[in-house]
Amino acid sequence: MTLFDQVVMLANRLSLIEKARLLELISAELKHDLEVEAFRRMPWQEFINRTAGILADDPIQRWPQGDYEERELLE
Repeated sequence: MTLFDQVVMLANRLSLIEKARLLELISAELKHDLEVEAFRRMPWQEFINRTAGILADDPIQRWPQGDYEERELLE
């Protein structure tokens, strides 16, 4: 008996509410796996185009660096 057959046999024993919860879990896992696979197969240029501007509402800002003491040069 395969693992799939065992899962089906066990799923048949679940109550209706448990089956619904199992379906939600499997659906969420499948959605995540499909999204990851889509990004893995995507050309890098398209990935950059999709993610560019992701920080548009919260841009990176470089603050003034301040004054620091002079140190001896390394030889």
